[in-house]
Amino acid sequence: MQIEFYGRIAASFGGAAQVEIPEAGLPVSGLKALLASRFNVDAVLHRAVRAAVNNEFVPESHVIRPGDTVEFLSPVSGG
Repeated sequence: MQIEFYGRIAASFGGAAQVEIPEAGLPVSGLKALLASRFNVDAVLHRAVRAAVNNEFVPESHVIRPGDTVEFLSPVSGG
């Protein structure tokens, strides 16, 4: 599965990341932990980083399934 990143967090990953999601699924919080560990990017664990699954913002407890589209967005500043 390809994970996309937007905002400040995108630079930390240098683009999209590829990860395998188990058939049983993985909660957003688990995917964040996996990404932080695998890519050594603790910024993804910040509470302000939001997940969008299938183009909808979801809570940390939402279970991601294989085939979902997943994007992480960090807060942006500006007006």
